[in-house]
Amino acid sequence: MKQDIRRFSAEVVNQDDFIPTILNEEKPFIISSIEACDSKRLTPEEVKKLFCSKSKQDLGWYNSDLIENNIIQIPGIVKQIMKRTDMSFRKLPMRVFMQPCGHITLPHYDGNSLHVVNLQVTGRKKWILTSPHTPLPTLPFMFAGMVSRNFYYNPEKYDFMEFETLPGDLLFVPRYWYHEVHSLDKVNLNFTWVFTPFFPNEGSPLGKREVEIIKLRRIFPLINRIFPDNIREYGGRGEEIINRYTSNVNNLRVLTRFLKEVSKYPRLFLLAKELKARANEFAINNFNV
Repeated sequence: MKQDIRRFSAEVVNQDDFIPTILNEEKPFIISSIEACDSKRLTPEEVKKLFCSKSKQDLGWYNSDLIENNIIQIPGIVKQIMKRTDMSFRKLPMRVFMQPCGHITLPHYDGNSLHVVNLQVTGRKKWILTSPHTPLPTLPFMFAGMVSRNFYYNPEKYDFMEFETLPGDLLFVPRYWYHEVHSLDKVNLNFTWVFTPFFPNEGSPLGKREVEIIKLRRIFPLINRIFPDNIREYGGRGEEIINRYTSNVNNLRVLTRFLKEVSKYPRLFLLAKELKARANEFAINNFNV
């Protein structure tokens, strides 16, 4: 079923009451009219100067320290979340995306059970979010959608949201929610802050899958070589979070998960060339403006 995303105004949000409730629900929302950046001064040249560091480059974004200066401020809601003792932040908890018009991401959810807070700084983006309760077909052992470019979000099969973000929109994408993102303007700049809850959420098929795959990666390290994932730093805390997430996962569940993942290979072989091309586009297009 196609759903509407919840929207709130920054002027009416009481952060002390709002944040605990909204995080626990683990459902997407947008807070509009966030004044955190001087978008006129954040030209592509200035953004590249601030964030282009080879040592911090990732697949399709640049990782960053928390930066605050005369043109960039961390939104208050992000600061409030970072004070929580039940959330884990990485050493580089900020990500920077800057993509050209026409760029489309492969549908995916973020690994490491990440919650994502995404600020639209410049440009517009169209988002399609799919609930972890009705997940898309997923790459074996990974977190990208195993679907073609002409994939159709059938409302009878998937619970999803489709909407646009404008400058000043702060979007919360909870862990395990698939997102496909379309860049609509000439320059589309986004800052995101990522964090992992200390506690698992097995209330959806993807939540159950995640804790089983974590334990599978721990038992069979070879999987981490074939399907790279730095399990030692999972969620920014490694073993501490892994132990919390996998305490109720028995060996039967692990074996069943392995068989389920292996059974996806026929579909993967059919789509492998296209999926690889889309992943390469994601990496090449970042900061290519």
